[in-house]
Amino acid sequence: MSLQAVPFSKLSEAEIQRLLDYGVGESIHLDYKRQNYETSESDRKEFLKDISSMANTLGGDLVIGISEADGVPQSIIPLAGDRDKDVQRLEQLALHGLEPRIRNLQIKPIALTAGGYLILVRVPRSYVAPHRVILGNSARFYARAGTTTYEPNVDQLRQMFIATPLIAEKIKAFHADRLIRITANETPIAMNAAGKLVIHVVPLPAFTDGSMMDLIARLSVGTHVPVPPDEVGQLSRQSVNLDGYLNYTSTGSHSDARKAYAQFFRNGAIEGVADLRTDDGLSSRFVGVPFVRLVVDKVRQYLATADHYDMGLPAYVFLSFCNASNTVYRYPVPGGGFQETDPFGREIIALPEIYIDSFDVDVAKTMRPAFNVLWNAFGHHHCDVYDANGEIPAS
Repeated sequence: MSLQAVPFSKLSEAEIQRLLDYGVGESIHLDYKRQNYETSESDRKEFLKDISSMANTLGGDLVIGISEADGVPQSIIPLAGDRDKDVQRLEQLALHGLEPRIRNLQIKPIALTAGGYLILVRVPRSYVAPHRVILGNSARFYARAGTTTYEPNVDQLRQMFIATPLIAEKIKAFHADRLIRITANETPIAMNAAGKLVIHVVPLPAFTDGSMMDLIARLSVGTHVPVPPDEVGQLSRQSVNLDGYLNYTSTGSHSDARKAYAQFFRNGAIEGVADLRTDDGLSSRFVGVPFVRLVVDKVRQYLATADHYDMGLPAYVFLSFCNASNTVYRYPVPGGGFQETDPFGREIIALPEIYIDSFDVDVAKTMRPAFNVLWNAFGHHHCDVYDANGEIPAS
């Protein structure tokens, strides 16, 4: 049993009690503390040591208010005092006592039915590691092996520094491979050969240590599924395949209708693809405002899905076109009417990736640089959809 399988927002006294009932011992992912960290410098450094060691290794949960013997939990020792102030103090300590800070660190009190409270700290595996403790002129790095916290040597530190760039390269290779396959019509549903919009949301944890989850089992009890990037709201169907879960538009008897799908890969990556063809079936186009709204809406939905299933952060968002040779941009002109650019002339448009480190990000503003580059590709200086305040018009 592990707390890692439970979304942080759903953790309660019941889950903590089960740790005691089943005698779940400390591990690389789990640590117990009988008492809260006090305000002395040694106690504050101890807290920073504990959370940085987890962040620098595989992440984990720190439960404050549990007595243990040889790593096995014995009983709940309720904390007393102002729980909100305790949490705020630990949050501020983590914010100012580490370099760089640990993003997406989560801390919350858990009220106990018998009175008092526990404090639970969820430490994500960091992808900007290693973090060092800088409180009190300290400059020390820590890592975790089993239940032991240690100071890594030079070779181990070097591995920490290069780990994230290696993961990023894996993600970019995955993205490039998917674009080649989509362009070659190797898609989970048959699609037209004309231009296609492609959206990828890829959490970095999806590419660590051969990450794979029982996706189908989790989806069966979840409430979120990725939605195809279909701007006209066609009916969709769901199925499973070798790669994971597939949600795709149902065209019924209209075989010439536009098609779209969302593939949820078993490692947590999400791919959305939509047909952009025009009525002749060969050329394709996109129109500014509805296109930007569609992309922003789907990126939001895919990020919400990743958040719902605790896929982790940070994440990369990729916006691309495949089979784009005959794709044009249609834009309004002064006095009314529309004009179209020349066709793009190349098969793949791969825009610069967008780095996301919070699920609360303003997607519209964050995606704007990618839209600007797309508009540049069609001869325009910038994406003209945004208003003077950097907002997308509501209608």
